[in-house]
Amino acid sequence: MAVYDLAHKLGEQVKKSEEYREYQKLRQEIMEDKDTRKMITDYQNLNLQISSARAWGQEIDEDRQKKLDKLEELVRMSNKARNYLEAESRFSLMIQDIQKIIFEDLELGLEEKEDD
Repeated sequence: MAVYDLAHKLGEQVKKSEEYREYQKLRQEIMEDKDTRKMITDYQNLNLQISSARAWGQEIDEDRQKKLDKLEELVRMSNKARNYLEAESRFSLMIQDIQKIIFEDLELGLEEKEDD
């Protein structure tokens, strides 16, 4: 069977998975709730900005960190937001696990050879 055929079958199985179905159900609920959707996107965007800045060794100003902390607290207090983010995390972990399984035995990239 061709690799692409297997990839399509894997995609179909991912769509049937409990992780994906739960994520989609909760995603739809969030899409219909404008306030919760905005809270989550604001939280995710600011979290990404701060995480990226930290990764590049940049200092995070106190106001941005306080805003992120406040948004995180609001997300934790909202069952709907918290459940969505947990489902998103479970689905993302499943995808990461699949990627690890697919690539774990492949030799990719260039590596230093001892005789060079």
